[in-house]
Amino acid sequence: MTAAFSWLSPVFFDELDLNGALHNSRFAVHVERAQSALFERLGKSWSQVADRDADLRYVVRELHMEFLAPLESPGVMRIELTATRLGQTSATYAFRCADPDGDRLLARGHRVIVKIDGTGRPAPWSRWYRDTFLALADGKLPPAEQERGDG
Repeated sequence: MTAAFSWLSPVFFDELDLNGALHNSRFAVHVERAQSALFERLGKSWSQVADRDADLRYVVRELHMEFLAPLESPGVMRIELTATRLGQTSATYAFRCADPDGDRLLARGHRVIVKIDGTGRPAPWSRWYRDTFLALADGKLPPAEQERGDG
């Protein structure tokens, strides 16, 4: 998997379980944070729900994760995201969770999101999202909209 986006996600001591390892449920939180960081990098940040871009109105349909090794201390965990499959209303991202250098693989999997409209029904992705997703699938991180002069 050639990651199009890599994010160093801070791991805090209160995320560790009784065995001193990152609790399994926390991996999904860090993947979500990396996804948000990706959208922020692409110029789609928001602080109020009303300001959120239409392409960021989505629900998680599926999350599959395979745990391979423990993360046994606070610090940072590298999350790598790659776009793998785009449907009319859904998008699948593969992810890897690793040590900060990316050498020791801790977990891997995929996450499927579905774009929704204001009523909660599936809605088609915008041209921007489709173009951005395809660039990410090719291992390229496109510039943010404001860097291109679109926003």
